[in-house]
Amino acid sequence: MRHLKYAAGLTALIAGLSADAFAQSEPASLADAAQSTTEDGVQRFGARYFERYNPVTAADMVARVPGFEIDNGEDRRGFGGTAGNVLVNGERPSSKDDIEDQLKRIPAGSVERLELLSGSSANVDVRGQTQLVNVVLRETASASSPTTYVLELRDIQYSEKVGYTVQLTKSFALSDKIDLNLDFQTPNLRGRGEGFEQVFAPDGTLLSYRETYGQPNQQGVQVSAGLKWRASEKDTLNFNGLYRPTWNSQGIGVQVYNTQGDVVTTVAGRSEYDNNYKMEFGGDWEHAFSDSLSAKLIGLYAQSNVDQSDVYETYLTSGLWRTQTIERTTETGERVGRGFLSWKINPAHTVDAGLEGAFNFRDTTLDVAYDFGSGPVPQALAVSDARVEEVRVEPFVTHVWKVSDSFSLESGFVFEMSRITQTGDEEKEREFSYPKPRVIASWQAGPEDQLRFSVERDVSQLDFSQFASSLNVVDAFSILGNPDLEPEKAWKYRAEWEKRFSRRGAVTLAAFYDQVEDVEDLVVIGTGDAYGNLGEGTRAGIEVRGTQRLGFLIPHSELRYSGKWQQTEVTDPITGEERRFAGERDWNYNLAFRQELPNWKSAWGITTSQKSDSYEFKRIEMIRNAVPENRVDLFVETTRFWGVTIRAQASNIGHTGQYRTRTFYQADPNDPTIAPRGTGVLDRTEFRKYKGGPEGTQVFSIRVSGTF
Repeated sequence: MRHLKYAAGLTALIAGLSADAFAQSEPASLADAAQSTTEDGVQRFGARYFERYNPVTAADMVARVPGFEIDNGEDRRGFGGTAGNVLVNGERPSSKDDIEDQLKRIPAGSVERLELLSGSSANVDVRGQTQLVNVVLRETASASSPTTYVLELRDIQYSEKVGYTVQLTKSFALSDKIDLNLDFQTPNLRGRGEGFEQVFAPDGTLLSYRETYGQPNQQGVQVSAGLKWRASEKDTLNFNGLYRPTWNSQGIGVQVYNTQGDVVTTVAGRSEYDNNYKMEFGGDWEHAFSDSLSAKLIGLYAQSNVDQSDVYETYLTSGLWRTQTIERTTETGERVGRGFLSWKINPAHTVDAGLEGAFNFRDTTLDVAYDFGSGPVPQALAVSDARVEEVRVEPFVTHVWKVSDSFSLESGFVFEMSRITQTGDEEKEREFSYPKPRVIASWQAGPEDQLRFSVERDVSQLDFSQFASSLNVVDAFSILGNPDLEPEKAWKYRAEWEKRFSRRGAVTLAAFYDQVEDVEDLVVIGTGDAYGNLGEGTRAGIEVRGTQRLGFLIPHSELRYSGKWQQTEVTDPITGEERRFAGERDWNYNLAFRQELPNWKSAWGITTSQKSDSYEFKRIEMIRNAVPENRVDLFVETTRFWGVTIRAQASNIGHTGQYRTRTFYQADPNDPTIAPRGTGVLDRTEFRKYKGGPEGTQVFSIRVSGTF
């Protein structure tokens, strides 16, 4: 009831503002200042363009570029395959943190303009992107700029606790050549999830049911700094650092009931995460030999650590039956060095060439013990302790050919060579080498139309966590580590058509087709599930994204939209039949409406999104994960009071539920070597509705931001 009152109050406030301001006309001065300009195929948006959106950070501004969506890049080791589609001052930041998170540490007041350009027109070490946004920052004019702050309170459903976030950002001009940016954050999450699960026999008879809860408490601090030094007219150096310690814990509870409603089993658990941190230090040096020749060196040092201690006590009707303890440690590290030379041979040809080297490691331990009252007894689990190290070298070259004023061609080649060594419970050393060519063509068919085509050979990087075994106590399963994993490889084909109309409208349509080898999924090793590869598969689909002004229907309004539909296919090794890729959804969409209320210095908006089901395939079961209802978020914001931006938001106002169906199959009594899922004979079905978590929690928040 309390949350219903919040939603009703926010809706009434929005309705009141809209009724008074619906028919207002846009001030001419703002309309004139908001015009974007296009020159040499680059569309530029001045800072005034974004004022109507009340941006707090550069991320807020980039998110409003018509027809553009931030891509954080692939989560891979090294720099070569991780480039996002956003630059800062024409440069790729020397950090592995998501570019969206980096943009959130840049105050909106520090941004002079944004530039939307094709990937091949950027003279930087970011190739393979069809479209980029360049964030151009203002020169720091005084010894220090105002401090930007963000204060947010969140009321999270089921948790009955208030979460909070505090962020402070400040820039300094240490001299006319050195700028320093500092950022401090205190992220905090106090949530709760509740589940109700029923177990049915093959004929639909209820066998039992259970209730579950999980209550995470995550608190942390993040401190980051960035320094830019213009050492000379030809030399620029950048340094950045980040340190993020967190103090997390989680309470877990399970109660199992029989069909009469009597409690038969209770599990009480708690997880503590000690010595939990992430740190990163990076830097780069760029030297311009001339207007046409430059070189850049990049270095990165990153380290993270998580120590996790779990205790689960299982009670029967007679009392405490068993205590299970699990001790896990995970330490990861990355050291990267990258250098490249960029040579603009003439106005039509640019060549980039360079070399990247990296050392990465992941060290994990997993110890499990059961205590039935006479003391803990260690339990053996295959490949529970593992240290994986990788040494990798990648030479690369890229050629950008501007064939004409309207047509450009980018061709590139990367040759990856690596050696992966595993020690611990399993010992193995393997060497890999893969050529990775790519071609991207861009054609400016008209002032408002651009066509882009790309072909590339992509090789994913092995997930070191899959070299070691993992364990899930609540859902009662384990997955074996596999030292024989192969990286997934694919030929990827993509075509895009971008249409821009008016100063704030754009739409992009894309079609893609992937020929995939060594599809990564679960396989059967012995009598258990393990990480592995299936064989060949395909992925094909279409995407759309765009921005449409709706002033002809509703004054000062716009609609941003995106959607994706795809079909995947691979042969199931257990059934021999064609099926979809595990964990990938067939479709999704997002619609975001926003209306400005100029006379009130306010705005309101509503967002709705939906996605299809996903599936997992294991030795004895198939799992279906579904979120059948639309998610709806509502917000209202204003700059009318005290010179600050106030934003109230109701997220997931319909508190959509998450549904999981686990279908278990019977083993073949005549041939125990056949995986049970291959028999097709049902054993039982477990159906769970989960309230809370990242998809199902209703959150009410209020955020205040400004400068002082």
